[in-house]
Amino acid sequence: MLKERYRQQLLEGNDNVKIIYLKGSYELIWSRMIARKEHFMKPHMLQSQFEALEEPANALTIDISVSVAEIVREVLNRMD
Repeated sequence: MLKERYRQQLLEGNDNVKIIYLKGSYELIWSRMIARKEHFMKPHMLQSQFEALEEPANALTIDISVSVAEIVREVLNRMD
């Protein structure tokens, strides 16, 4: 998860770069995390990530409660 200052560093001099913020509730992300196996980030780490989250103000925000295909379609539609 990127802090605002890190996002600004990435954007500096990169006028064509767009931040895409995949937004979901704690409960949704938790349910997906506990369903996956052998991943480096353990579910118990999620709370601290939500506490540290600095939601981007100038990003393309996409709701992750839909399917991956719908997320991709939404991103592509909104990038035009």
